[in-house]
This record gives sequence, structure tokens and C-alpha cells, in this order.
Amino acid sequence: MEDRLVTVAEFDTTFEAELARMHLENEDIETVVVGGDLVANMPTMPVVRIELQVFEKDLERALSVLESVEETGANEDLDEDFDMDFDEEESDQPQ
Repeated sequence: MEDRLVTVAEFDTTFEAELARMHLENEDIETVVVGGDLVANMPTMPVVRIELQVFEKDLERALSVLESVEETGANEDLDEDFDMDFDEEESDQPQ
């Protein structure tokens, strides 16, 4: 049986898709982000959705991981960590 890619989630931004990709890959689920390059190269195109794809055999597990992330608000924690790291780097710069 050939394993095919299926879309597990769609996002408005590449950043959101990459956060979800990181969560899945931390659980050893291989992923592909589709459409991010299109958004980067053609930002004026309306209604471009970025797809996160996994192998069909991993679909149920991937959905479970993403549901858990949504329930726990783990992406919000990552956002805050990123903001704090960025603020720290900025404060290290001479003025």
C-alpha cells in the first residue's frame, strides 16, 4: 500500500503552520507545509490557505496532537517565549 499525504490542518499564516508542524514533528510525525512559499511570493493573493500535510497512516495521531495543543494553549506559550527571546535580543543591542 502506498502511503499518501493528506491535509491535517489549514492556516492563514506560515507562522501558524510552522508552529503546528513543530508540535507534530516533536511527536515523530513527518509533516509537509504546502502553500507557504506561494503566500511569501504572492502576498496580495486573497484566500490562500497554507496546508499542513501528514502521511495518511499518521492522520489520527496528528489530529489528536493538534487538538491537544489547541486545548492546552501550547501555541500561545510558544508565542510568549518567542516574544521574550526577541525582546531580550533587542535589549542587548547598543543604542
